[in-house]
Amino acid sequence: IGTLGEGAQAKLLRALQEREIERVGGSSSKPVDVRVVAATNVDLAAAVRDGSFRADLYYRLNVFPIRIPPLRERRDDIALLVHHFIDKFTALHGKRVSGFTHRAIAALLGYSYPGNVRELENLIERGIIMAPEGKAIDRHHLFESDELPAASMLAMDPRGAVKPVSQMENADEPDE
Repeated sequence: IGTLGEGAQAKLLRALQEREIERVGGSSSKPVDVRVVAATNVDLAAAVRDGSFRADLYYRLNVFPIRIPPLRERRDDIALLVHHFIDKFTALHGKRVSGFTHRAIAALLGYSYPGNVRELENLIERGIIMAPEGKAIDRHHLFESDELPAASMLAMDPRGAVKPVSQMENADEPDE
């Protein structure tokens, strides 16, 4: 929604306000009863302020906003998503892997994911394709040399909890 041009914004606003559309090539309006769920990575409030997005359309769409933080802000979701994507891509490619090396886990947890969940999904699929049959996925199966993340600040303890590396010495002790 954040990349719609002025013309498309005007047409969408009209459809939402008037609850009618005109078909392409048509000459009469047709009533519609729709609900719109729109998503964007654009800050629409800022786009309204700078004049690139219509304020009236913004307020029409902004009835019930839901903010989903980027993956880099919810690192605890990485393990769950990784398990899902492993199941998905091992079935799709008919290939078995034994898991991940510690280096691969550290790289996955330390990466900033500019492409968000889709990028994690692509990394896992790449890892499954690149790893030898029945072996563990390593960091070099996931990342090309120019994509390698900086040294990880997070790691996964044996129970699957994401923790800062400094807390990993106490990973076997229960959390207080």
